[in-house]
Amino acid sequence: MAEVTSPVVDDKPCFKTNPGIFKLGLARQHILAHDIGQGSQCRNESTCKCEGLDLHFWRKMCKNCGCRMDEHDVVLPNEFDHAQIVIGRLFGVKEHFEKVLTKPGMYKPTDQNDENNMMSRRSQPTAVYNYKMSSSDSESEKDAPTIKKDKVQYAWAPLPDKDLVSRYMKCLPEDERPLVGSKGEQNRKSRLQFQLPLYDCNVEDARFVEEKDVKTLQKFVENVRNNVIGVGRVVEIGKDSDNYGDDSNDFEKSMNAALKGLQVGETDCKDCSKIMKNGEIGVECHHHTKTDTYHPNCFRCETCRQLLVDNIYFFYKNKYYCGRHYADQLYPRCAGCDELIFANEYTFAEEKSWHFDHFACFKCDFKLGGSRYMTRDENPFCLDCYMKHYAKTCDTCQAKIGPDEKRLNYNEIHWHAEEKCFQCVQCHSNLIGKKFILKNHKLLCSSQCKANYNSSHPDDQL
Repeated sequence: MAEVTSPVVDDKPCFKTNPGIFKLGLARQHILAHDIGQGSQCRNESTCKCEGLDLHFWRKMCKNCGCRMDEHDVVLPNEFDHAQIVIGRLFGVKEHFEKVLTKPGMYKPTDQNDENNMMSRRSQPTAVYNYKMSSSDSESEKDAPTIKKDKVQYAWAPLPDKDLVSRYMKCLPEDERPLVGSKGEQNRKSRLQFQLPLYDCNVEDARFVEEKDVKTLQKFVENVRNNVIGVGRVVEIGKDSDNYGDDSNDFEKSMNAALKGLQVGETDCKDCSKIMKNGEIGVECHHHTKTDTYHPNCFRCETCRQLLVDNIYFFYKNKYYCGRHYADQLYPRCAGCDELIFANEYTFAEEKSWHFDHFACFKCDFKLGGSRYMTRDENPFCLDCYMKHYAKTCDTCQAKIGPDEKRLNYNEIHWHAEEKCFQCVQCHSNLIGKKFILKNHKLLCSSQCKANYNSSHPDDQL
C-alpha cells in the first residue's frame, strides 16, 4: 500500500478579520440582578455565620444564611444611592438622577409644566446626599470614631441648611442618624431596601409580572407618582416657610399670609398628639389640601412603625406609610420573590400569598403545589429536604423520624415511639409510658437490669 502524506493544514482565515471584533469585550458590561451586592456582609453576624451575600436566583434572600437582601450591607454599583433612584423614578425625574447618581448634591424640582402641575400640592424632595458639615455644626461625630473630628458627613440630609440639619439629627436616636461610617448609615441602607423596593416602582425591575399584567403595574406606578408619594419637609415650628405649590388660588395665598402674620405656630404632632411649640424642629407633610406635622422621631410608617427613611412617605386614606406597606394594602405580595402579585389567580398557603411557581421548597425549589410539605421557621420544605436537613434521628436505630411518625423526647435525645426503639437494653421490656434509666445512650428499666447488664458486658460498663 502506498504511503499517503497528511495534508498541510491551512491556517489562513477564509475572510478578513473585522478589527471591530476586538472591541466587543471592552464595552460596559451589564450587571445581573443577582450579582448586585454579591459577597456583601450580613448584618446579623450574631445569629448567623454568613460568608457573604449569595442571592438566590429568584428569592430576595441569601443562599448562605437565609437572611433577606436588605439585611446585608449592599453597596449599589457606581455608588448609586437607592433613595435617589426611587425619587428619580417616582417624582418623574429619572433622567436627571440616573445621569448624576455618582455625584453628591441636591435635587430641586424645576418649575416645569407637567411634572410641576402634577405634584404642585405635595411636599417635594429637597434632600442632599453625602452632605459635609464642620464639627461645630453638629455633635454627632462621636457616632463615627473613624471620621476626623473637624468634619462630619451625612449620607443623607433633609435639606442644605446646616443649622436645621444639626437640630433635626439631634431629634433622632443615635442609631438612626445617617452619619457616614456609623450604624445609622447601615440602618438607613437597610430601611431603604425594605421600605422602597425598586420592583414596586419600576416595570423593568419587576421580574415576575406576566405580560398581561404589565399595564396594571404601570397604572399602579402612575397613581403613586400622581397622588401618593411625597417627602416630609423639615421646618422650624412657627417660622415662615416657602409656599407650597404655585397653582394655589389667591384666596389660599392670602389666608396663608394672614396666618403667618399672626405667627400661629404651635401645633399638635399627628402621631403622639403632644404640642409642638414654636422653635422646635418638625416634619411637615403638604399633601394636596392637607398639612400634617410630626416630631422627627414620630414620622413613622403606620404599619411597620419604622422611621420613614429619608422622610419619603406614601399617603393613603389619611395615613402615612412606607412604600412597601402602602403597596401591600392594594395587592398581595409573594412570600417567595417579595414582588407584588397582579394576577387574579395565585397560591395562598400558610397565611401567605405566593406566585404559583414560587410556592416551592426553600431548599431545592421543588414546586409544592398539590404536594405534601412541612414548614420550619415559616418556610415550606418538601418532605425529602425536611427529612434530610431537619428530621430528628432516633437514638436507638439511628434512622430519621418522619413527620408522620410518633416520637419520644428526653432533653435533646429522640426515639421512635415504638417498642423496638424504646425498650430496656437488658430485659427488652417496653418502656413507653414507664419510668426508665438512661446511661450512655442506653435505656434501662431498673437498677437491677443495670447491674445485670454490667456483669454481662464487662467492657461496656454503665
